Amino acid sequence: MARRQAQPPEKSDSTTQWFRLTSGFVGGMLLGLAGLWLAWLLLHQFAGSAIPAPPVIGSFPINPPVAQITPLAAEGITLGHPGQTPTLSQQQALFIASQLEPGAASKAKTPSAQYVLLNYPNKGTLPAHPDYHDVPVWMILYQGIPLQHADASVDPTPIPRSSYDLYVFLDANSGKELLTIQV
Repeated sequence: MARRQAQPPEKSDSTTQWFRLTSGFVGGMLLGLAGLWLAWLLLHQFAGSAIPAPPVIGSFPINPPVAQITPLAAEGITLGHPGQTPTLSQQQALFIASQLEPGAASKAKTPSAQYVLLNYPNKGTLPAHPDYHDVPVWMILYQGIPLQHADASVDPTPIPRSSYDLYVFLDANSGKELLTIQV
């Protein structure tokens, strides 16, 4: 029996060799990233929140900014976006506000409610109001409440506008009225 002699492997062409090199490099990179990810998971598990999570490129902010309302900003009130869910529902907040401000609720053209964080710092020397900082509230807006016209025989000065808006801020957890602003 004649034995076959082993033949030397044929030389592979350059493209096959290039693909092998590239796939080896990409595989090594993926294994390295997987190792870093595993190390981060283990460190995060045992170290808690001491190690921050990496930012995701191109992600949108979790809490988009709330558009500021000009009349409120003129009073020093700014609004923020809350990160937690309120205890009171929107319907409950509207109901409580209608009980607290029945005249405004019955006469307003368009009532609306928005869940926001209230920021209203007390900048005066006298405590005119409590210092509110990131307080979760329901902001109830009663728009287009008609103004009562004064008796022309008593005060002949015409009223420059025919309606006003009322902002009612309710604590989102208890329903307590914190603030009322008429503009």
